[in-house]
Amino acid sequence: MNIFVEKSRFADELKLFQGIFEKKSLMEILQNIKIAALDNGNLELVATDLEIGLASVIPVDVREPGTFTVNGKDLYELISKMPEGILEISENNDLQIVVTNESKSSKYKLLGMQSSDYPQLPEVDFSSPIPIQVKNFTSMINKSYYIISPDMKFNLGGALLTILKDKVEMAATDGHRLAYIFYQNEIDLPTPIEVIVSRKTLLELLQICEDGELEFSHDKNNLFFRYKNRILSSRIIDQKFPNYKAVIPKETTYKVAVKTDELLQVLRRVLIFKTRNQGVYFKFSDKKLIVERTTPEKGEAHDEIDIDPIAKEIIVAFNGNFILDFLCHVESDKIEICIKDQESSFVFKPLKDTETDFTYVVMPLNI
Repeated sequence: MNIFVEKSRFADELKLFQGIFEKKSLMEILQNIKIAALDNGNLELVATDLEIGLASVIPVDVREPGTFTVNGKDLYELISKMPEGILEISENNDLQIVVTNESKSSKYKLLGMQSSDYPQLPEVDFSSPIPIQVKNFTSMINKSYYIISPDMKFNLGGALLTILKDKVEMAATDGHRLAYIFYQNEIDLPTPIEVIVSRKTLLELLQICEDGELEFSHDKNNLFFRYKNRILSSRIIDQKFPNYKAVIPKETTYKVAVKTDELLQVLRRVLIFKTRNQGVYFKFSDKKLIVERTTPEKGEAHDEIDIDPIAKEIIVAFNGNFILDFLCHVESDKIEICIKDQESSFVFKPLKDTETDFTYVVMPLNI
């Protein structure tokens, strides 16, 4: 194989694959990216961890077609640090991949593996794709992915994506908090679609999508997302997602508006005092929201924020990091805290009207 490719274009595309490779894998070849130079002047890149896979095609100057696999992280690190300009990449059926710059002043060799041993990605059918708006879809992911811990498995290891005729919904929960986001969208859809999308897939979608429109398709085992020259495939999490809508309080006794940045800065100060459960007290009283934390070993924190008066004092404890997460992922200058009583879950919502509607539910702590 012998190709010539512009360094920055190749490095930018290789960067998108870095989230696919696991730090530890039972199969060494899964640390590799498969590269195929085709007769039509395209370079095809493929990587998979057997749960998700990414394929992309970029135009290059193909002098001699061929294919090989090579460690994906090593190749990216090398290409991204090569001098700017055109790079030559060659492999002469000896599994030694040679990378040189235009002036031949830089020359590096990487050891590859046979491409015939590389796992195949599932077959894709985009004959009837479902269009998804990238701007709103990535906004939904940004507002939900942080709830899903990498250690969470099965039905809580991903976000529930629901596509209806009139809207697209996404929900994520860890059993203590919930993010629910939707946007209105008219889609020609014969039946609703409801699938769990893994955390790793969500994060990869944030990497490969920029703007415009994304195409979605699925079969009984896999989800497929196509964006321009890239196709992301992901195995379906075949589990039942919790009935999350049942935990969203339907009644509200009080609504309190707070400046997003003011509460964010207060929490960042208060959370300097570390405790085992990360508990922070919120005291809603006449014209004040008092945020407090006491740690016997380190000290006490007390901060106040002006609010509109409420009729009854409410004292509740939250995991402070849960509230901090929400505040870091809203686009509104103000948020609204919806309170039923101090035993029920609290609802946090941004006040700014955007194309995506965001509801964040947090259970109080018993401390």
